[in-house]
Amino acid sequence: MERKSGHDRDELQNELTRKLSKLLRIEREYQMSQESLSERILCSRASISRMESGRNIRSEFLIAALTELDLAEHFIALIDSLLAEPPAKRARDERQRRVDAIMAPYQ
Repeated sequence: MERKSGHDRDELQNELTRKLSKLLRIEREYQMSQESLSERILCSRASISRMESGRNIRSEFLIAALTELDLAEHFIALIDSLLAEPPAKRARDERQRRVDAIMAPYQ
């Protein structure tokens, strides 16, 4: 698999943080207040606010929030699918998809 430069890794981490924060905020707003979630996962409301704004928080709070908001199963399924397919096979499949996309107009 192609190695990412430090800058690329930072961009990916930032994008993941933004998207995860947004998902948590949207799901939490639909289901309950920050105060309610903080009481349920035994952390401060400020921790929930930090989580939703993409700032650093303790991983156990993140996992507890994902579980409380019924999002944990989605992440477990994603991780299971990645574990079921070795990285080398995923890289080969991605290269094949790229070749297929390039060749599609000529077929």
